[in-house]
Amino acid sequence: MNKKISVMLIDDNKIDLFIHNEFLKQMNITSGITEYQFATQALEFLKDTEVEKWPNLILLDIHMPIMNGFDFLANYSNLPQKHREKCSIIIVSSSLDSGDIIKAKENPFVVALIEKPVNTDKLKDILIKNNII
Repeated sequence: MNKKISVMLIDDNKIDLFIHNEFLKQMNITSGITEYQFATQALEFLKDTEVEKWPNLILLDIHMPIMNGFDFLANYSNLPQKHREKCSIIIVSSSLDSGDIIKAKENPFVVALIEKPVNTDKLKDILIKNNII
């Protein structure tokens, strides 16, 4: 497992961003981490960025102001396929109600849904299983 990936964190909670950033650094799997508190800003970055600079992984919160995680995914589906093929999305949420779980599992861009705070062993297993690392 020597492959390093670039990761985008999208979460309105600064503490969760900090924790997930630290966990990823401890896992020693990242070549770079970018953080966005608003999904709209993350989406703008993705729209304006060439495929080589896209992240390999997005950790996406569901419940955020302005644009929630599912709205982000709906807009993400309009981005070029060659870009989306480079990137995997894992939903990370503190409230995993059954409706969110079903909606996440039905979304073709979501490889997994995990509960906050991120468990590094579980995340590592998901990343290996999905050939992300």
